[in-house]
Parts: sequence; C-alpha cells; structure tokens
Amino acid sequence: MSGQSSLPVSIVPEPIAEGLSALWTLDPAVTFLNHGSFGATPRVVLEAQSAWRARFEARPIEMLDRRRAELLAETKHVVGDFVGATPDDFGFVTNATGGINAVLRSLRFEVGDEILTTNHVYHAIRQTIRYVAERAGARSIEVDIDLPIASPNDILAPIEAALNDRTRLVVIDHITSTTAVVFPIDRIIDVCRQRGVDVLVDGAHAPGMIELDIQSLGAAYYAANLHKWVCAPKGAALLWVRPDRHGGIHPNTISHFLNEGLAVEFGWQGTRDITAWLCAKDAIEFMAGIGWRRIRQYNHDLAVWVQAMLSARWGVPPSTPRDGSMLGSMVTIVLPDEAKVAGTVEAFQARLYDEHRIEVPVLQWNRRWWVRPCCQIYNTAQDYERLAEAVVTLCAATGR
Repeated sequence: MSGQSSLPVSIVPEPIAEGLSALWTLDPAVTFLNHGSFGATPRVVLEAQSAWRARFEARPIEMLDRRRAELLAETKHVVGDFVGATPDDFGFVTNATGGINAVLRSLRFEVGDEILTTNHVYHAIRQTIRYVAERAGARSIEVDIDLPIASPNDILAPIEAALNDRTRLVVIDHITSTTAVVFPIDRIIDVCRQRGVDVLVDGAHAPGMIELDIQSLGAAYYAANLHKWVCAPKGAALLWVRPDRHGGIHPNTISHFLNEGLAVEFGWQGTRDITAWLCAKDAIEFMAGIGWRRIRQYNHDLAVWVQAMLSARWGVPPSTPRDGSMLGSMVTIVLPDEAKVAGTVEAFQARLYDEHRIEVPVLQWNRRWWVRPCCQIYNTAQDYERLAEAVVTLCAATGR
C-alpha cells in the first residue's frame, strides 16, 4: 500500500480480531516475523489443497488430463479479477523467479544491449540477468539507490538518468524484497515507455499486500507470487504478458503446446502438482471473508508503527518516509553497529532464533546489516517489541 497511514505513527493499530493466529498452523512457540519470504498458508486453504490432492490421486487421468484446462480456467478468473489481469494474458508458474526466468530466457539480446535494474534487485533475479546477459554478450547494469529514501524521486531520477540508446529492458521491483520499499512503478514504466524501453516487473510481494491492477500499469511483463501475501500454498505464482508481447514468450519447460498461445503453453508444463494453483482461489476467498481492505490497512499501519518504534528504540534512521508512503506490509531497518560483533548476519539471525525464538530475516546490503520484519494479521505489536528487546540484548552481549 502506498499512501499515508491512517494512524499517527505513535498509535499502535488495533488487531482486526482476537485469535487470528489460530487460523494458521504456525508454531506458537516461535515469533514469526517472516511472512514475506515464503508466506504462510491458512489451515482452511491447506485442507482444501489436501482435498484436491485426494481427488487427483483418485482419478489422475480425468483430473490432470481431461479436466485440467477447465479447472485452471475457473481459478484463473478469480485470480485475474483479483490482480487486474485477463485470464488469456497470464499463466501460472511456481514462483516469481520462474516467471522472470521465462521472460528473460525467451527474449533475444544482442551484443552491446543493456539490461537495467537497481541494486535493490532480488539476488536470484540478479543472477538470472547476469546469466542471460553474459550468454548474449550484453551488459547487466545496476543503478545504485541507497537508503534512506526521502521520496519516490530518489528512485525515479537515477533510473531515468541511466536509460540510454542501448537499454533493451528494465527489470524493476514493484516492492523490493531485501529493502521492503514500494517503488513508484507507474512512473518508472511511464518514463521507460517514453524512451521505447520495455519493463519487466518483479511483483513478487505485490498481490495481497497492495491493491493491484496489472493491466493498467502498462508494463510489458509482470511476474508475481500468490503464496506470499495472498496466502496460497507454496508454488502458486503467475506471469502476465501484455498482449502485444505474447509472441516468443514460453515457459521454462517447453512441452506439447509450443506456439499454441501463452495461456495454453503455460497451462501444461509437464506433469506436476497443480493444486497450489487451484487453491489460489480458495486463499483469495478466505482472506476476502476477513476483508482485503481491512487486511491491507492493518498490515500497513502495523509496518509504519514498526518502522517508527524500532528506529527510535535502536537509535537508527528510518529507511523510508515516516508517513509510510513508501511502505507496504514489511519494513527494513538498519541494525545498530554493535550487532556486527556477532561476525556474520547468519550468526546474528541464528542467535535471534536460537536464544529468543524470533524468526526474522537479517540481511547484509550495501555494506550494512538490516532486519526486515513483516506484518501479517496474525501478528501483534508485542511481536515487534520482543524483536526490539532481543536486538538490544544481543547487541549488549556481543559488545562485551
């Protein structure tokens, strides 16, 4: 969610309801602040997936062969309405990384072409860009955008300045994974369109975190996860391709329906368990029962409060504007320098988990250490206060 928080940053948002954590299967002994990595699937959706799997195993040929297209079409209509995408313009994939690989490995680059991204790019995507560029004799260019960010122009201006006649494609995050910043994606796409450059959006975190209308953005390609903030089972994601760019885009696994159309090709990528895709519909409907607007607002307001609280508690600057205008449902905060005495981010993260039972990403980015707590409706303010105290305790211990 971009736009200002509905609460002053000093006010802790009230939970939507009591006992929401019971709707998930998360271990209550662990303070889980890492919804953004792989998501977490509600009990009822897991039960729906188990029921689908039983039906598939009872009648494998009927379900996976004869009825596959019909079943996928039903869930695609629900997913398409949710993300703003016509069903014929997207296919299901296992994750956003796979969708981005499908685009990058389908496109043809020439010697001297440039693929532009930023230093906020997800590392798996960085590796894919490097692989594709090196294979073609093209160049991978990363625009350096440091934190803290004061306004969207801190992102837009350096990207615009880096565009040139050799720029063939811009690969850009909608919401960055490592740094949890909501990029001004519509303005970036508009600038690139004016320069005749296609944009591939990594929307891994967007569905469910913010209100989304993929078609209206105007990008050439958009990959997104459904197993993160939509809370579908692991392995549910999509790749959307603008109609004028369908030609030549193929799934990573070429199978029987090559060149029969994007939706048809992505609808059969060899034998696989498609129940995660089918249950995206169940996840959307389950969360809708709680209220998507309420979910997004609570998660956003909690993230804004978390940024203010942790920044104040640790004596560090916030990474994005205090009003929350560049935050969604997670936030990245720089750790105090004392944390580095632990030796590595892995060691510090392990101590948070082993000694305090807190599951939260600890990351090294631009030579600094960061923590990225995520906010989902099963979380409350007490979870982040535990994190604040644990970091203070560990920094004091490692500083001796």
